[in-house]
Amino acid sequence: MKRFLVVFVLFLMIFSFAFGEQMFPNVQLNVAREFMAYLSNGNFSTAEENFAPQMAEALPTQKLEALWETLENKAGKFVQIVNMKAIKSGNYVVVVANTKFQNAYLEFKIVLNNSLQIAGLWVSPGKAPKYTLPSYVNLSKFTVKEITIGKKWKLPAELTIPKGKGPFPAVVLVPGSGPSNMNEKIGPNQPFKDIAYGLSTKGIAVLRYDKRAYVYGMKATPITVENMYLEDASKAVKLMENEPFASKVFVLGHSLGGYLAPEIVKENPKVSGIIMLAAPARPLAKLMIDQLEYILKLSPSSAQKIQKVLNKVKLIEKHQLKGDEFVMGAPASYYYELEKYAPIAILRTLHKPVLICQGGKDYQVTSKDFNMFKKAFEYNSLFTFKWYPNLSHIFTTVKGIPSPLNYEAAEHVSQKVIQDLANWIKSH
Repeated sequence: MKRFLVVFVLFLMIFSFAFGEQMFPNVQLNVAREFMAYLSNGNFSTAEENFAPQMAEALPTQKLEALWETLENKAGKFVQIVNMKAIKSGNYVVVVANTKFQNAYLEFKIVLNNSLQIAGLWVSPGKAPKYTLPSYVNLSKFTVKEITIGKKWKLPAELTIPKGKGPFPAVVLVPGSGPSNMNEKIGPNQPFKDIAYGLSTKGIAVLRYDKRAYVYGMKATPITVENMYLEDASKAVKLMENEPFASKVFVLGHSLGGYLAPEIVKENPKVSGIIMLAAPARPLAKLMIDQLEYILKLSPSSAQKIQKVLNKVKLIEKHQLKGDEFVMGAPASYYYELEKYAPIAILRTLHKPVLICQGGKDYQVTSKDFNMFKKAFEYNSLFTFKWYPNLSHIFTTVKGIPSPLNYEAAEHVSQKVIQDLANWIKSH
């Protein structure tokens, strides 16, 4: 692979730069991301249209296609961009994209001139991003215990228990949509691990678990809200309630887990309170329409694929899709069922303390949902609202325009969020 990459680099136009540290806005990142999308989709002539004249002469469409084919022959099919950054270098901007192929990580250096034309390109071995613990975690403050939830559907789980004299307030973490593991791993990020270890550092016990869909995949049937969420979350809550070190138990749901958190607490009335992180107030289909329309604007090169999914989701929103037809990993019947769990209506019946947190740079769940909760409960003393202007859907810091690229950079859940969660839990 190394030998091949050296040949590949020599093939391309050669520039010599002393890279500075100045970071650039998303416009350069978006140009580079579109270029990578054209390559991965086989649109080589379109990719070449953004070449500077010298680059187009050195690497015409036929050679660009041959080089990409050679790359995929060596590294496997392109999978995704892991992370990107833009660096000022004289009159140019160099976008460094660490990418994942099936069999290797490759780093692309895409050189852009002042006209946002591609003036140079390098490829070299990349590095798989690794998770590191956030600075606010102190492993000496708690112990980690691996357990299993359930009998028929056994789910790996982990307890983090503060050291010292208990009992301690305790939290059960309920993950978002899709086949999430207990850490809610996305790219190099593990937001639930950040939250669990951060809270246990501050004297709060935490239980988190792998979702049934993550452990068993399509074997976990039928796909219903009860099977995918409610049953396993209730088992986790009951397990935590029976632990001698737990003084009181809270449910923290993220994203779709937050949407369903009121129903989980309704089924487990001993729970002391609810935390809803980036929780939708609307049915999932309505939310997905907003998400897909937003992403469509960011990724015109993938418009055909996105539009196809968007059209199906719109049919779900109108109840015009057959229940057994799958969209984004779930049958339409699953989306129809989710509509029955209206969180605002359920919250009105619970009379429990509730903390609702929302990131201002979240393009998946937005201020539209946050404001619906606020309008319903702003003057209810049981409710606390926290707005974080610069945080993403997973409560990591975002600079510039929110996009899927936010999840490709290694970040941690904001320390401010961890502190706010700990303060609220201990005060209730």
